[in-house]
Amino acid sequence: MFGYVKAEIPELRVREKEYYRAIYCGLCRAQGKCTGQCSRMTLSYDVAFLAAVRMAVMNNYPEFKRGRCIAHPIRKQPYAVMNAELEYCAYATAILSYGKCLDDIDDERGRKRFLARTVRPFMSYSRKKAIRAKKSRFGADGYSPEKLRELDSFIREKLAELADFEQHASISSVDVPADIFGQMLSEIAAFGACGNQEKLLRSIGYNLGKWVYMVDAADDCEEDKARGRFNPFLRIYDGECPTVEQRRVIADALKVQLSALEPAFDLIEYDTNRDMQGIINNILYIGMPKSASDALKLTCSCKKKK
Repeated sequence: MFGYVKAEIPELRVREKEYYRAIYCGLCRAQGKCTGQCSRMTLSYDVAFLAAVRMAVMNNYPEFKRGRCIAHPIRKQPYAVMNAELEYCAYATAILSYGKCLDDIDDERGRKRFLARTVRPFMSYSRKKAIRAKKSRFGADGYSPEKLRELDSFIREKLAELADFEQHASISSVDVPADIFGQMLSEIAAFGACGNQEKLLRSIGYNLGKWVYMVDAADDCEEDKARGRFNPFLRIYDGECPTVEQRRVIADALKVQLSALEPAFDLIEYDTNRDMQGIINNILYIGMPKSASDALKLTCSCKKKK
């Protein structure tokens, strides 16, 4: 959805890289099967990470096969065979994508609004397939149409609450909207879980959601200023984009928010699945900090002279 929660591929071992790509490809196939082929356009590394985390927490690791697809028509590629977690993440992506599409229609202008209006019928179709889904083919508890409709209503409610804050906020705060987004992601992450697994996923989802909102706001700051849109950092800094020193302060705040994720991840029991542990650790400790640095433009993008 946002593209900030992804692995730093060069730092992965060969086995981990294949495992990570197989989860990504497996999610793509699950979306096509569960919510329609057009929904595969909304495939993201963010949701692939959610699928990996849910597999690790729920101790529901996938099996792997090799096959061809539209993106890889010649050479067979490894992919994760659909399980309960990939199935759910396909549904969640469809529901969240439709909510974001409606949000873009309300907030965006020009090309982005036109694009959102163009894809809305396809997103609506995928959402309907998700909330009308029959009970999980894997026998997973809590995946009934009633529960998915409740999730859909909750996501729409939180997106509306976020939009209301952005339009009528009387305070300068990034914590308030980040908290709303964190609540939404907490519910998405913990869907269908119970007991300690639910607590763990809620903690991960909430803190991850806050971090994603803050990084996205920092990344969009210049564009939001140019288009006259709401941005919490523009409100905090009197309508101006943060200076280099201010961006470093924001970077420190993001590091603190990221550290809030660590206790929950430390409680995940990977058993002997070290590949999954390596992928999640790579994303948490290398990939996400790099995304934050890139969003804040604190990473040197200069190319070496040949």
